[in-house]
Amino acid sequence: MSRLRENKTAAGSYESYFEHAALFEFSKVINSSLDPKFIFSHILLTIMGKILSTKGMVVLEKERGTFAVETVKGFSPDFVGMSFPIGKLPHQLFSMEKLDAKRYPWVRSFKRAGVKILLPMFIADKPIGLLGFGERFSKKKLHAKEITYLRSLANISATAIEKSRTIIELQQVNRRLDRKIQELNTLFELGKEFGALLDTEKLVRLLVFSLLGQIGVNRYMICLKQGPDVNVVSSRVEGTLPQRELLRALTNVKRPTLVHDLSAKSVQDARDVLVKIGMMVVVPMLTQSECKGFIVLGEKLSHESFVQADLEFLGSLANLAIISMENARLFKEAIEKQKLEDELLIAREIQKGLLPNELPTIAGIDIAATNVSSKQVGGDYYDVIPISDGRYVIAIGDVSGKGTPAALLMANIQATIRALVPFNLPLNDLTQRVNDLMCENTGGDRFVTFFWGIIDVTSMSLSYVNAGHNYPYLIHGDGSVERLSKGGMILGVMKTLVPYEEATVDLRSGDILILFTDGVSEAMSKDSEEYGEQRMEAAVHAHTDGTAQSIISAVHEDIQCFTAGGPQSDDITMMVVKIVSSA
Repeated sequence: MSRLRENKTAAGSYESYFEHAALFEFSKVINSSLDPKFIFSHILLTIMGKILSTKGMVVLEKERGTFAVETVKGFSPDFVGMSFPIGKLPHQLFSMEKLDAKRYPWVRSFKRAGVKILLPMFIADKPIGLLGFGERFSKKKLHAKEITYLRSLANISATAIEKSRTIIELQQVNRRLDRKIQELNTLFELGKEFGALLDTEKLVRLLVFSLLGQIGVNRYMICLKQGPDVNVVSSRVEGTLPQRELLRALTNVKRPTLVHDLSAKSVQDARDVLVKIGMMVVVPMLTQSECKGFIVLGEKLSHESFVQADLEFLGSLANLAIISMENARLFKEAIEKQKLEDELLIAREIQKGLLPNELPTIAGIDIAATNVSSKQVGGDYYDVIPISDGRYVIAIGDVSGKGTPAALLMANIQATIRALVPFNLPLNDLTQRVNDLMCENTGGDRFVTFFWGIIDVTSMSLSYVNAGHNYPYLIHGDGSVERLSKGGMILGVMKTLVPYEEATVDLRSGDILILFTDGVSEAMSKDSEEYGEQRMEAAVHAHTDGTAQSIISAVHEDIQCFTAGGPQSDDITMMVVKIVSSA
C-alpha cells in the first residue's frame, strides 16, 4: 500500500514537472515573436491540442467593454472583425452552457458561432480578451487540473499579447515620429530653398519638384488667386482643366481634403470635374486663414491612398510655399515702391531746380508765388524772367502725368523758353515755336497747359498767350473780374495749324492777377467735392487789401480747411501779381 502511494506521488511529480516544462516552453515560444498572427496561432494550436478541439478564436478588447474577434481557426472567417459589447468580463474559465443569456446577452452571439468554452485573459485586473473554443472530441468536462493549466496558459498568453501590442504600438509611434522628423527636415530644407528665391515662377517650379519627389505624383494642378480670378500657374493633367468659376469655388476649401470628401454644395460641381480628370486631393494655400491658392493632386505613383499624415505634410508644404510667394510679391512691391520713391525724389529735385529761388523786385508791383508738392510729384512750373527795358516774363504751366517724365518735360520747356525769350519775338510766335519744338521732341503722349505773358512796367500793361491753361483771374480794383483766355491749343498735341492769339490788358493800381494750376481748383474734400475756382475767387476777394503773399496764404489755408486734411493728389501752384501803383 505504501509502495502504491509512492508510485502515485512520483507520477504526480513527473506530471507536474512536464506541465511546468510545457508552460515554460509555451511562454518561451510566444514571447520570442512580436508578430500577432504567430502569437495568436500558437496560442490557439496549443490550447486546441490540449483540450482536443478543432475550433478556436482570439477575441481582444478594443475599447472599454467592447471586444472584437482578431483571428479564428476552424470557425468561419466571417467572424473576424465582429465586435461584442461584453461589458464586465468574468475571471474564470466558463462553459457556454452554464452562462445565463439574460445576465450576459453577448453569450447568444458566441453560442450561435458554436463556441462552447470561453477562457478569459487578464493581467492583474485588466481584461485583455477571450479565447473561445468549439466542442471537444471527448465531450468530457474539464477537471480542476486542466482548468488550472488552461488558466496558466491564458495568463501567459495575456502577457505575450499585451507585450506584443505595446511594442507594436511603440514601433508605430516611432515610425510616425521618424516620419514627422523626416517631414520636418524636408520642410526645413525646402524652407531654406523657398526663402532664397524671390521669383514666383521659380517658387512654383520648386513646389512642383517637391510634390513630384516627396509625394510621388505625376498629375497636379497649382492655382493662385490673382485679384478676383484664380489662374492655373502650373499643371499636368489628363483632360480639360476646370473653368475659372469652378476654380474660384475651390478657394472655399480651408484644409487639405480628399476630393471624394468635398461635400459642400459650393464645390460639388468642381468635385465632379476633378473626379473626371483623376484628381485625388485638394490642398489650400493659406496665409492668415485666407486662401491665396490651392494645389490639386492626382493618384500616387505607388497607388497608395492619401493618409492623414500625407494631408498634414501637404498642408504644411502648401502654406510654406504660399508664404514664400507672398514674401516674394511683397519684396517686389517694396523694390518697386523704392524705385518710385527714388524717382519722385529725382522729380522733386528737378522741379525744385526749375522754380526760381527768389522772385525779382519790380517797381510798383508786388509779386509772390508758391508750389506745394503732392506725394506724386507733378509737372507744375512757374517763373518770372527779367528781360529788358522794364519788361518781365511771367509764366505758369502744368505738364500731364506725374513723376520724373513730367518733371523732365517741364525742364525742357523751361530751357526752351529761356532760350527763345532773348530773341524779342512776338509772344504768339514764341508760343508757336515752343509748341512745334515740343511736338518734334516728344512722343505725342505728353502735353502741357501753359500761360505766359510780358509785364511792361513802363506802359503798365500785360501782353499774354494762354495755351490751354486755366484762365487766370484779373481782379480789378473796382471789384470787376476779367478772365485771360486768349491764346490757342495746349502745347504738344500737334504742330501749330492755327496761329496763337496774343492779347494785351491794361494794369491799374489795385489790380490783382491770379495765376494757378488745376491742383488748386481740383483739390478734393473727403466727400469727393472739388474746391473749385469760385471758392478760390471768394478767398481772394476777401483778402484784396493784403499783400500778394498774404493772398496766396489765405487761399492755401482755405484749401486745407476745405479738404479737412485729406490727401493732396496734385501739386498746388499759384502766382499772385498785385499792382501797387500805376505807371
